[in-house]
Amino acid sequence: MSSFSWLSWWSPFIFKGFLMTLKMSAAGLTGGFVLGSLLALGDVYGGKITKAVVNAYVEFFRGSPLIVQLLMFYYGIPALTGYEWSAVTAGAITLMLNSAAYQKGYFKGAMESIPKDQLMAARSLGMSTRQIVLHIVLPQTYRIVIPAWSNEFVSLTKSTSALLIIGIMELTATAMTISALTFKPLQVYSVTAIIYFIWIYFALKIIEYIYERIRIPGLGETKTL
Repeated sequence: MSSFSWLSWWSPFIFKGFLMTLKMSAAGLTGGFVLGSLLALGDVYGGKITKAVVNAYVEFFRGSPLIVQLLMFYYGIPALTGYEWSAVTAGAITLMLNSAAYQKGYFKGAMESIPKDQLMAARSLGMSTRQIVLHIVLPQTYRIVIPAWSNEFVSLTKSTSALLIIGIMELTATAMTISALTFKPLQVYSVTAIIYFIWIYFALKIIEYIYERIRIPGLGETKTL
C-alpha cells in the first residue's frame, strides 16, 4: 500500500484546515494593517503621550510569545470580564493585535523614508497635516512598504500554527490529528510543509508582481556609468 494512500481520505479535512489558516491569516493581516497604520501615524506625528502609549503597546506584543497572548485572550480576558467568546474570535483578535505591532514598524520606516522636501512643499502650499498624511504620506507609504510588509505576511501565515493551543483546527492542528490517527507523522507533516511552502511561494510572487506594477519610479534604482 502506498505511503500516501491515506491522503485521498483525509484530503477534505486538510483542505478545511488550510481554509481556516487562510481565514485567520487574512483576519490578522487586515486588522493589523489598519491598526498598524494608526500606530505608525501616532508614533510619527503624535505627541509624547501618544508615542509612549504606542511604544508600550509595541513592546508588549513584540516582547511576549504569541502562544502566551493567545492563552491570555482566550482564557484570561473572559475570566476577568465574564464575557465568553469563541476560540476563533479570540485567535483573530490576538493575531490582529500582534501583527499590528510588527506592521507598525514597517509603516513607520516607510513614512520616515519619504523625502522631507515633499512635506515642506506641501506646507508651503497651505496643506494641513491631515491633508499631507492622506494625500502624500499614506499613498507613498503603502507602495514603499510592500517588500518589507511581505515578511509579515510570511511570518503571520506560519504563526497561525500557534492557534492549535486554543483548539482551532487550522492546518497544523489538522495535521497533528491526522498523524495521530494514521500513525504516519513523516508523510502527514511532509504534505503539510509542502502546502505551506506552495501557498507562501505563490502568494509572495503575487505580492512581488503587485509591487513591480505600482512601485514609485526610481525607488531603489541606482544609476550606472
